[in-house]
This record gives sequence, structure tokens and C-alpha cells, in this order.
Amino acid sequence: MSDSGPTIEDLSVSEAPRPFKTIALKEKPNSSVRKNKSLKQILNNERDAHLQRLGLDKKRPDAKRRKAEEVGAHAEAIENSAGIGTTERRIVPTYISVEAPPSLLPAKRYCDITGLQARYTDPKTRLRYHSAEIYDTIKGFAPGVDNSYLALRGSASQLM
Repeated sequence: MSDSGPTIEDLSVSEAPRPFKTIALKEKPNSSVRKNKSLKQILNNERDAHLQRLGLDKKRPDAKRRKAEEVGAHAEAIENSAGIGTTERRIVPTYISVEAPPSLLPAKRYCDITGLQARYTDPKTRLRYHSAEIYDTIKGFAPGVDNSYLALRGSASQLM
């Protein structure tokens, strides 16, 4: 039983190097690097950056004792940055702030009957509709039904 040819270990491909796999892509068992941040982390980072812009430091050695002072100072800083005494106020949208400028996109119009996106408006009744089938339905409405649909939308005219 000398050398009778290649053995199973020689023919095994499990030990062969794989050029399509890089070592950098392998997961490290002890790595603490995370690609995704939770919402809480994002909000905390944004709050810290906002406090730094205002000149307040979040990390104080006796933070537990002065937490009420920080909250008060933060509220005062927000009032000062809001420009309570000035007429012009600059809105900076952040994850924390609810204030944001209005959208520049046109408002979407929806069909008064089906709720689908409305492509057309009936000039007589001012009802919005999605397709010709719905227009046929609108033409068959009894008097006053179109006003009730407009009232649901909030654009009905009061006739006396």
C-alpha cells in the first residue's frame, strides 16, 4: 500500500482557498462595531449635538445631582435660541423637533367615491373621480348626493 494515487484529503475542496471570500467580511466574534443604530441612540446623539451647539455639556461629573439644573438650563437655551424677543425665527428640522417646513410637492388628490388617486374632476359637481366607470356613477347621482360627498371632503358649498 505504497502510493496508490490521490487520497480523499488531497481531493477535498473544503481546505482549498476561496478567492471570492475576503477575510475582512468574516464576522469577528468579539467585535463591538455595529452598522445599524437604534432610534434611541440616534436621538441621544442628536440631543448631545444640540446641547453642544448651545454650549451646554451633557457629561458632567455630578450629573445626577444637577439633572434638574441641566433641564432648566436646556429649557432656557431653547427659549433663547427660539428668539422669543425677536420677530424672525429659524427652523432647523431634526429628529427631535416636530417643526419642519411645509412640503414643496403638490397635494395629492383622491377620488371622492373610491379613495383611489383621482386623475379627473367633474366640472359640474366638482367631485374628483378615478376612472370613466366612476364618472358614470357620478352622473347617475340624485340631486344633493354630490353635496354630501363634497361635505365629507370638507369643500361643500352651503346653498340656501
